[in-house]
Amino acid sequence: MQNKKIFAIKLFLLAGLIVWNIGIFSPCLIGKDNLFAYHLIKFFYSPVCHQISEKSFTCNHLQLMVCARCTGIYFGALITAIFNLLPVAVSISKRLIIYAAIPMLIDVILINLGVYNYNKVIAFITGNIFGASVFIFIFEIVKDYFLELTKEKDF
Repeated sequence: MQNKKIFAIKLFLLAGLIVWNIGIFSPCLIGKDNLFAYHLIKFFYSPVCHQISEKSFTCNHLQLMVCARCTGIYFGALITAIFNLLPVAVSISKRLIIYAAIPMLIDVILINLGVYNYNKVIAFITGNIFGASVFIFIFEIVKDYFLELTKEKDF
């Protein structure tokens, strides 16, 4: 019974990430024909990202809804959520999340120091590493919370 609950949690988180990533990549789907929808979706994503056009990937001549680093974070979480469906238990410590954030932090620091210019691919990759590790950590928190809730109801 517990495995079914855990799998349901995995599916729920995966579904949320699929919807979120579809929104991010929506310019690839809606194109230039529906600019109202594009700007509405972009407004929806504005609280989670600066959306600077020079730091964002484009599709159909439209900027994706978040910058390259945020795209990497959310895409890394999505890929990890897909692999999380496999019957393998993976957990992560807070320390490992810090280690996963280090490449991203180094990239940001070096850019701000002027050592090199912003590179969308590097930002995407470092975001991807961080997003994958954060997803595993969040999944563990959500899983433990819901298992505790259902344990209390079983009594």
